[in-house]
Amino acid sequence: MLATEGKKMDEYSPKRHDIAQLKYLCENLFDDSMATLTDSHHGWVNDPTAESNLQLNDLIEHIASFTMNYKIKHVEDEALITQIDEYLDDTFMLFSNYSVNTQDLQRWQRSAKRLFNVFTEECAFLQQPSHSL
Repeated sequence: MLATEGKKMDEYSPKRHDIAQLKYLCENLFDDSMATLTDSHHGWVNDPTAESNLQLNDLIEHIASFTMNYKIKHVEDEALITQIDEYLDDTFMLFSNYSVNTQDLQRWQRSAKRLFNVFTEECAFLQQPSHSL
């Protein structure tokens, strides 16, 4: 998993760069999470002890650390920070179980969708000429 390599927040990086990195990491987490699930007739089977899930946990920890630095640097972004925290918690809880039912998976997917909507709003706001940071 290459998503965590070389991705540290620079205290002088512009906000749009920090958000782009967070978005990239969260998208990787979503894609990697979906790839760990194996479809079965009664739901999805998941192995929390598998190498791929251990890598997911590493990525979750990396994003949490990156988010902590973002919180310090951009305290005004409470909505984004809250949604990232919720998404990381939901991801960890979902993929720490051996089985995943459709309802839990859909709840996690909605959490991801809310996060990616916040990213879209943030990116649109930052691309306005008067808010280019």
